[in-house]
Parts: sequence; structure tokens; C-alpha cells
Amino acid sequence: MKYSSEWERIVGRFGRWIDFKNDYKTMDKDYMESVWYCFKSIYEKDLVYRGAKIMPFSTACNTVLSNFEAGSNYKDTKDPSIFITLPLVGEEDTSLLAWTTTPWTLPSNLACAVNPEFTYLKIKDTDKDKTFIFAEARLKDVCKQAAIKNHKVLEKIKGKDLVGKQYVPLFNYFYDKEDYYKQNAFKVMAGTFVTKDSGTGVVHCAPGFGEDDYATVIASGMLSPDKIAMPMDDDGKFLPIVKEWAGVHFKDADEGIM
Repeated sequence: MKYSSEWERIVGRFGRWIDFKNDYKTMDKDYMESVWYCFKSIYEKDLVYRGAKIMPFSTACNTVLSNFEAGSNYKDTKDPSIFITLPLVGEEDTSLLAWTTTPWTLPSNLACAVNPEFTYLKIKDTDKDKTFIFAEARLKDVCKQAAIKNHKVLEKIKGKDLVGKQYVPLFNYFYDKEDYYKQNAFKVMAGTFVTKDSGTGVVHCAPGFGEDDYATVIASGMLSPDKIAMPMDDDGKFLPIVKEWAGVHFKDADEGIM
């Protein structure tokens, strides 16, 4: 409280009217005990749960950042982009085609999302003899960017009809870890956040890193919060489960992962 009188004087000079004589301070015992009492009360009413939230994080400072802090030093940067194929289980000759600008999140992939309202195409790349599924609205751009020169449309599919299909994992780190992931992960989810303005209409989901990814996986009931893969330490280095890049900073792993 050494400088409390100075604080009162400065605030007054700002023209801010505060009743300093009847205030409260967060360090007051009465205040702390009131907060404890309120929390105890809502806990006893079973209104408290343990969850998780995807937040901006500084690997240099080893701390979570507020959205304001993350946005206050916003900079444009160049990120690599990559197309990935997710072969459908039972249809190994057919793959979902996804696109991402965060290759470092691919070892943590646990699901992918499609927009249930979109129309998707199953096309055959006649030059490479491969079959892909992606959003009809992205046909022209995807063919150009993925160097699909000649193709044949085999089928039109509603996004909602792709939901629930299982695909072969990109990496087996979590698939091999325990049966829980084999039974529950690596499936197609419905995601209304999936747009037509970029990518392929199929979004790779790493719920340990993406806010939309996490919210969609939890809302779908596919995975429980304690099973979300986040194989990275506070320095931004991969943990031993990602054995090829264990101890490597995530951005330094981009090229190898690609």
C-alpha cells in the first residue's frame, strides 16, 4: 500500500471518479474469502468442470498470451503449404485431398473436417491413376495447384455423407499408442467452419493446436478432452512420441515433415 495515495492522486488528475473510501482490493482477505466462497458454492452445485482452451502461446517466453498480446505484434510471414492425401479405409484407392499451411501440426492430426452442406467431387486423375475427393467449388483451383492436368468426375457426394468415414493416419504416433485412438480418431467430422475460399474443402484437424479443430472434435464427441494430442513442450520442441523430430523446434521440422 506504499503508493496508494499516489494512485488516488493520479486517478483524480485523469478525471476518473472513484469512491476510494469504500473500495475493495483483490489482496483483501474479505475479497479473497468471498471469491473462495462463491467458487465453493458453484462447485457444490456441480457447475464447475475441467476443460481446455486453445490459446496463443509464446515458445520464447514459455507462457500463454492474451489475444491482445498476440495481435499487438502481428506480422505477415511466409509459411509453406502442402497438399496431403488421406486414403479412406475400405477404399484405399480413394483419398480425401486436404491442404494446410502448418505442416508441423500433421504429426498431431486426429481428424479431418468437411462442410456438411458442400457438394464434393470424387475425381480420377487419369495421368497418375489416382482418385481424390474434395469440394466441387475448389475444382479449378485445386487442379491447377495440385498439378492435376487431366481428370474425370466419377461421383458427386454431399459433405454430410462423408461424415464418419475413417481414413488411414498420416503418421502412426498416436494410432499405435493405444486402442482408444484406433477406435475413435482418424475420422471425418462435420465442420461448418470449412469454407470454399481456399484449400480443398477438406480440413486437416490437429485439435491440440487449432481452436476450431478442438471445438469441433469435442462437440462431435469423437474424442474426450484428455485424449487431445499435443506432443510439444513449452519451448515448442517435439516430445519423444514424435520420434523423428523429438527435441526439434516445430518450425525447424516443417521441411522434414513435408
